[in-house]
Amino acid sequence: MLYRSWGSSSDEASDYTNSIHEDAEITEQVKLTMKAHVISLFLSGTVDKPVTRDLIKAINSFKEVKQGYEDVHEALEDHLIKEVGEPGGWVGLARSRNDHVATALRLKTRDLLDELLNSLLTLREALLSKAEENKEVIFPVYTHFQLAQPSTLSHYLLYIEEELSSRWRNIFSELSQLNRSPLGSGAIVGTNLKVDRQKEATMLGFDDIVYNTISATASRSDIISVVLEVANLMVSMSRIAEDMVLLSSNMIDVVQLPDSHVSTSSLMPHKRNAVTMETLRAKAGLIIGEVTSILSIYKGTPSGYDLDLQEMNLHYWNVLEEAIRAVKILKSAISGMVVKREVMDVKSLSTDEAELTSIQNKVPYRKAYFDVASRIKQGSYQSNLKPQDSIRMKAVIGSPNPDLITEEIKTKRKFLSQDREKLTSFSLKVRNGMNLMKVIEDDLLQE
Repeated sequence: MLYRSWGSSSDEASDYTNSIHEDAEITEQVKLTMKAHVISLFLSGTVDKPVTRDLIKAINSFKEVKQGYEDVHEALEDHLIKEVGEPGGWVGLARSRNDHVATALRLKTRDLLDELLNSLLTLREALLSKAEENKEVIFPVYTHFQLAQPSTLSHYLLYIEEELSSRWRNIFSELSQLNRSPLGSGAIVGTNLKVDRQKEATMLGFDDIVYNTISATASRSDIISVVLEVANLMVSMSRIAEDMVLLSSNMIDVVQLPDSHVSTSSLMPHKRNAVTMETLRAKAGLIIGEVTSILSIYKGTPSGYDLDLQEMNLHYWNVLEEAIRAVKILKSAISGMVVKREVMDVKSLSTDEAELTSIQNKVPYRKAYFDVASRIKQGSYQSNLKPQDSIRMKAVIGSPNPDLITEEIKTKRKFLSQDREKLTSFSLKVRNGMNLMKVIEDDLLQE
């Protein structure tokens, strides 16, 4: 123990509140944050080059958080003092665990969001490619889970892509807001040493700083906003998973999922249970629980840092890591899914007949509607239309008409390309900032 000046490591305050296990998730980000801090002390003229060099070497040699510390920050500082000697204590100047953990959390969240957004781009590309191949394949769509009107597999896949592209843009927007640096804010009111917070931000790949030091050290709202958007993504994917469970069931039997996504029963050898989709559906519920935990902890904390905030950290990673896994699972399932049969009920063509009667005969739609409804009720309804006729008659953008689908796919590919360019540009800017710190580090390490 380094910070605790009374009691022992066996005290309740040490044992009950330590976050060693959870901090394993952010160890690398804590090291990066400390490295930027040490370089900042050097650039301010506070620490000379030999000490800075020794500190950076010591940071690089820190591999794991051992028991006996409150958290990774204490363990790292103690490691630096043991490796460098008394000059290692300089790292405590202009630094608090409050601004360092806030910085590390943003770095970790940024890393996971980059992976999530890239995975979503890959899924969206797969959906567009499969939609291109299935513009004529009849596929059932439902309202109230009753067969509605004829559609195509392409139309359904583009619905999924639309949902995911909306979620992608919202998450990317939150990523931009997240990418601001708290570093240099101290415990709550900053520090008497004039460190260059903008320079620290640049070295860590941030776009800007969180200006107010209270907000920088004690707010978790930007990360919470990210988690809420990711939970929304999981809810959207859960609905698709539910579709797959139902449509692949032997009672409906419209689609077949890949063998790698189904499991059989230990007793009933005929079963093809959609287990990955069932699990994804359940994981969405777990993520809602994680978000509820985060909000429940956060809402009761007064402004300024409180140790309650520490208990939120593991929930962030659970949400983000499960979402990344779910995106990859959904891509695999949808890519390998095949339509087994055409589901057809002549009554699903009744809307087309009523609309055609209204348009061609110039009669109010409601009259045509009741005409068709009466024949359905009497059991005498017949139609000369086929599902393909219904689909090709659709006249509005976004409908399953194959010609309009072709144009929609072109538009969506353009949007996908734009989103990919946005993320590439963002990631490049982050790397350029981090490379600047690496250049400074390499120069400092020269004997």
